[in-house]
Amino acid sequence: MDSPAAPREPSAPPQGAATFREDTRRAPVVVLALRLPGVVAPVTGLRAVAVSRETRNRYEFPGVLDDPGAAPRRDRGADVLRGRAEVDLRDLAARLDPRDGMLDVFLEVQAGGAGWTSYRVRRPAGARARPWGVVAHADGTVTQFVPYTTFRAANRSLFVERMDAGVHEELRRWRRRAWLLPLVRPFARTWLVGEQPFRAQDNGYHLFRWLREHRPDLRVHYVIDAASPDLPRVQPLGNVVLRHSREHVRVAYLASRLVGTHHAEYLLPTRDPRVVRGMRGVRVFIRHGVSGTKNMVGNYGRLVPGFHTDRIHVSSEHERDTAVEAFRYRPAQVRLTGLPRFDALLRPMEREPDGVLVVPTWREWISNHEAFTGSEYEAAWRSVLTHPRLAGAVAAGLGVTFILHPNMRGFADDFEVPGVRVVRQGEVQLQTLLREHAMLVTDYSSVGFDVALLGRPVAYFHFDRERFFGAQGSHLDLDADLPGTVVRDADALVAEVLAARERGWSVPAEHAARVRRLVRYDDRRNCERVAHSVATAGGPAVQWWRLVDRSRVGARQAARRLRARLRETAP
Repeated sequence: MDSPAAPREPSAPPQGAATFREDTRRAPVVVLALRLPGVVAPVTGLRAVAVSRETRNRYEFPGVLDDPGAAPRRDRGADVLRGRAEVDLRDLAARLDPRDGMLDVFLEVQAGGAGWTSYRVRRPAGARARPWGVVAHADGTVTQFVPYTTFRAANRSLFVERMDAGVHEELRRWRRRAWLLPLVRPFARTWLVGEQPFRAQDNGYHLFRWLREHRPDLRVHYVIDAASPDLPRVQPLGNVVLRHSREHVRVAYLASRLVGTHHAEYLLPTRDPRVVRGMRGVRVFIRHGVSGTKNMVGNYGRLVPGFHTDRIHVSSEHERDTAVEAFRYRPAQVRLTGLPRFDALLRPMEREPDGVLVVPTWREWISNHEAFTGSEYEAAWRSVLTHPRLAGAVAAGLGVTFILHPNMRGFADDFEVPGVRVVRQGEVQLQTLLREHAMLVTDYSSVGFDVALLGRPVAYFHFDRERFFGAQGSHLDLDADLPGTVVRDADALVAEVLAARERGWSVPAEHAARVRRLVRYDDRRNCERVAHSVATAGGPAVQWWRLVDRSRVGARQAARRLRARLRETAP
């Protein structure tokens, strides 16, 4: 039976690493084959589980063991369990909640009469870059399951793509003629701009608004989901393309520029690699914040599989040096422009700011409610919101507003505290909140630079610094470079908030100097610089860079696959 609880992953598989194979030749039935060394007790059960990140629902599929109830067989000097589970995509599509958009895939094993042990399915060595399958429905829609490899851990997840059958057929038609489009794109002068599909309030939105107002000669389109609460904000600007529509397919194929704050794939009508290869517009990464706090080389580095950009925008000389030296971008790919949202952030204030805004960022190890409940993250932020001294200040008139990062938006209800205003994603623009409040409290979010640029105090709560940064570390000296006070416990954080209130929300001179080193421009011309950079981002060099980088990434992936196969066959 489907249930809302997600499986708990062990920190490490016992006595060995599980290896998997996925077979999509029988689609829409996908076979996951398991080989697990180190199991000693007889195994009595095997099943595949897909867990929704949005609803936390579990979708289970029974597996078959090679020798049910028998002890694992010896294989190359180790006790090895072998089995397979079949995931029927038709059954899965019929059971999905409409809110399910991404599924994490697990295999669970029951041994020795004990409970079930869960193993995350990793991307199999040599797996083909293609959808698992497409399921057609009687209402004229289709559901497509596209594999996605998570950052760092390289685990297997699935994007759930829903669209009209006619749109899916349109994708196939355009895919067949994609080879002709390089001759058309330079003359189409079409740009596709966006953020994450459900948002229109960050750098993508501010750049699009500026372009519509100042460059009406350009065919600039903004892509957004039809159900987004931000749709009424962007729709009056015109040229809005609804995600997974026929118009979205046409514009994505014709676009000579794909301009996004995250992965360019967020702008496209599908993640199907066979289709994405035909959408060859120049990719421009305008970022979603000032980088450097967390080391994101593994996410956005030039040679990272799964991420590609032709031009990247930064906000300071320090950030430009980091992009070249750590992220390994070519100097010609990096442009110092500033962030488009800073133009609106720095416009004259309508009223005096007041109160404290609390904006925690996300944690990559918290993707479901079970991982969240009882976590250090939950305990730390609740200890702040319920702190007796802060509660006393709230009772005396201090306003406190709390908003989670979009990746953590499903946990907002868990932070309901008397006297604290909890804002859900889409209710109010984050930039509006930043401008309205006199102080920011965060942990590692880049919006700290936004508030510091406004000349307001920032407090950083680093209760889990070692785990958050891990071995990758930071590109900054956190205690010397961040434009605010860094604390490690709730008592010190609340004391800093109350002290800032006592001094009238003034900012130490050293903190003001720090933000000037990390954000160069405050002239409200960032959109203009970004637009010029996007317009000049093409040229023959881009095709050469793509060829070189694709060859390097392909060689690295081939070497990894070879090493994985050698490990599997080693005695």
